[in-house]
Amino acid sequence: MQKKDINLIKSYFKEKEAIHTNIDIKKIYKLFEEIKKTYLKDGTIFIMGNGGSSGIAEGFAVDIRTHPFVSEDKNKTTNLRRPKVICLTESSGALTGISNDIGFDYVFSEQLKNFLRPENKNDLLIVFSSSGNSPNMIEAINYAKNKKVKTCSVSGRGGGKASRLVDIPIIIPGKSSNFPGQTGKNDNNFHIEDIQNSISHIVTGLLKKFVNK
Repeated sequence: MQKKDINLIKSYFKEKEAIHTNIDIKKIYKLFEEIKKTYLKDGTIFIMGNGGSSGIAEGFAVDIRTHPFVSEDKNKTTNLRRPKVICLTESSGALTGISNDIGFDYVFSEQLKNFLRPENKNDLLIVFSSSGNSPNMIEAINYAKNKKVKTCSVSGRGGGKASRLVDIPIIIPGKSSNFPGQTGKNDNNFHIEDIQNSISHIVTGLLKKFVNK
């Protein structure tokens, strides 16, 4: 084993531990409360992300659509009412079509136009973003806010523009990692995506506890 590589692995987990220690847990719980409220009022949860965060968005959508509504050992389903969840990254046709015809900055806001109506005040938009500055995220947040939809961003690097626009900003702390692949402009990218995934799992577990009480 290369001693330098072992030390890098140790530093990765040490950096992550510091992030877990400093994240605002109350904001994570506030996101769960908003998801619970959306579920109870039969609103729709919209989820989106770019790159690695898009995979997290899709995994989160799958989890909250199904995981709270099956038995703990996954061998039995239930007839409990399930939430309406739409992940805006799941259609390659929509993503490529909108990008080609209108522009990548509008891949999410254009999709929201198919769903959001004045009566959709019980809906929720959740944005996973490493920087919180992606133009397509900002376009979608602004469009949703104009429709009186609640908004949440889960982002790192100070939270970016998104954190200053949304109702629930969850900012993942930490910067200047020494681990390869998340230095320079990729500052802390692996850690940000790891914590985004953790938050999605925490919220899914809390929702499971709520619907099975």
